[in-house]
Amino acid sequence: MKHTYILLLWAIFCFSCNQNTYDLAITNVQIFDSKTTNVISNKTVLVNADTIAAIIDSKLDFSAHKTIEGNNRLLIPGFIDTHVHTVGNYGADAASPEDYKEDDGLSMLRDLQAQHYLNYGVTTIIDMGQPEPWIDVTLNWQKNPSANHPNIFICGGSMVSDEDRRQPAHHIEVMNPENGREKVREYASRGLKYMKLYSKLKKPDYEAMADEAKKQGIIINSHVDNNRVTISEGIDFGVHNFEHFFTLTPSILNYDEHWPKMNEMYEIKMNSSIDEFAAQMVYFFGYIKSNPEYEKRLMALFDKMAKEGVTLSSALNVVASSAGQSDFFTSFEYFPIRKSPMVNYNAEQQKQLDAAFESFMTYMKVAHDKGVKLRIGTDCRFGGRAFLSELMLFKKAGFSTGDILQIATLNGYEAMQLDDKRGSIEVGKFADFILFDKNPFEAIHNVLSDKTIIKDGIEFKPAKSIGHELRSVLLEEGVDSGRSWFYKAKLDKNYPEVKVSELKNTVRELFSGGKTKEAIAAYHIFKTEFPDKTFQINGVTITNSCYEMIRGGNFEVLKTYYDFCTSNFPEAKTYLGLSVYMEILDDGIVAGQKQFNSFKDSDSYILDENEINGLGYLYLQSGKTKEAIAVFEMNVSAFPESWNVYDSLAEAYLGIGDKASAKLNYKKSVALNPESETGLAALKRL
Repeated sequence: MKHTYILLLWAIFCFSCNQNTYDLAITNVQIFDSKTTNVISNKTVLVNADTIAAIIDSKLDFSAHKTIEGNNRLLIPGFIDTHVHTVGNYGADAASPEDYKEDDGLSMLRDLQAQHYLNYGVTTIIDMGQPEPWIDVTLNWQKNPSANHPNIFICGGSMVSDEDRRQPAHHIEVMNPENGREKVREYASRGLKYMKLYSKLKKPDYEAMADEAKKQGIIINSHVDNNRVTISEGIDFGVHNFEHFFTLTPSILNYDEHWPKMNEMYEIKMNSSIDEFAAQMVYFFGYIKSNPEYEKRLMALFDKMAKEGVTLSSALNVVASSAGQSDFFTSFEYFPIRKSPMVNYNAEQQKQLDAAFESFMTYMKVAHDKGVKLRIGTDCRFGGRAFLSELMLFKKAGFSTGDILQIATLNGYEAMQLDDKRGSIEVGKFADFILFDKNPFEAIHNVLSDKTIIKDGIEFKPAKSIGHELRSVLLEEGVDSGRSWFYKAKLDKNYPEVKVSELKNTVRELFSGGKTKEAIAAYHIFKTEFPDKTFQINGVTITNSCYEMIRGGNFEVLKTYYDFCTSNFPEAKTYLGLSVYMEILDDGIVAGQKQFNSFKDSDSYILDENEINGLGYLYLQSGKTKEAIAVFEMNVSAFPESWNVYDSLAEAYLGIGDKASAKLNYKKSVALNPESETGLAALKRL
């Protein structure tokens, strides 16, 4: 009996010891309280497994298997980026994940998320739109979080209404309101927590889907910038999360009326590149600032948003980059690969853009001060690094450091209803932290300093990747250095053995980014390393890259790129308009017309009304009116029932002063679309 009593005491003693021995201790830190924005000093955070078990005074004793010495450094919750696109942005071709199943390519893509987000302290990301064939893959990532990767939560595709045009792979069409409700129920049954309603969604479809989402418990995130649904109307339909600060402008101004006026005010043309689009979103805030009535409407919208508890994501670094205001360039589109925006403004226009950006940031601070909940959503290729730039931009706009860190953490988690387990440093929440070497409260650029990142209670150590780093060396140091670096890295034991999926992804990124010399060099490395492996580039990628080279005037590179792609990837069906352009470039308009007539009914190319029309405007904007008219006439012959093709042809004729032909084509356009405002206005002028 005595021995039993002693053993029992020993068991209790051991159990007590085990209970007080934690898996991880982070000692003597300053904790950022994301709820109050205060900093609490002299604390030690104790973690068991992936969860915060205790927060104690740093003077108290404890026992832990691993200890990280805080040395009075700042500890904050992990960041959340509430608007990313992991598929497409990170090398994956849009349509299908099948090509990535070889050689564990899907894991490689997930590792890229760690490189681009977790490496910068972003421990949670919200995917705001992906092609539906990827849902099972990314939903599996969502359901199986990893300490080596950011938490990911997905929205599925971006919902748009039925349109007679080719949609991007991540845009999912709904045919009518009931079909929209069916899509919401489908996503709910698949286990999705979020959906994204995009700007091309018509009001009846939008209202039905927002209503069904409430019934199904799905959180709606809405991007509205198309004058179909305003933010105010979205709020009335029960939506509380809206994407991108710049989408405020079409909620107070009708673009059909005000975009031409804004262009006239700043003497700029309609945007021909994604960066010019972003810059014009900035210009709009200068346009609003110039008119007290418009500003009054904006203030009223802020008041309604604050009253209704609305949240709004930023996309701040993208618009800042377009205006030349960021330390780190990013764009809504990574292609072509570049380090500065594709804009062409004179000194006076740039000065006006600078002033407009100041207005943009002033209004963002006003929105915050009025109670609109801002959150960070970078919506760009290098989201983690862009995230840190956004923090510095907020500071430049007059935000306090405490408010900035709250926007970067708790605000996003609350908006996505993830704050029960994330977004603040409290007992019972997940142990996702950033421990800064230098304190951002002392200087905001310290967010760029070295940092210890802890995910699920484990210190994150980024994995090396030969393929990922090869891309950087080729771009930064050139083709010869890239080849030399690759073969040295292969012998370096610090790198794991290079995989097919890594090199494929590098080649694909460089080709789709329009970096011809680098892409060809990487392709030859791939074929040398894996001679029995096939490789294919998507024809849409080839087409998009070529058009970016055309816009940039890189005609020699364009020819090399186009010839290489058509020779090495003959199965990639490019668009017919691009083929016509190449013929005109080499041999003139007649050759282009012959190419079009020979292949417009062929399966060898993709014939798309919007692409042909875009090519016509590309010529028109560069002053090549004869070529523009020829291309628009091709489009008329291929799509005689489209009102838009006649409208475009009429505009081109008007450009050369042929009023009779312009009037004839505007009449044809209006006959097909009696509600065409541009056609009716043009006929009235004529």
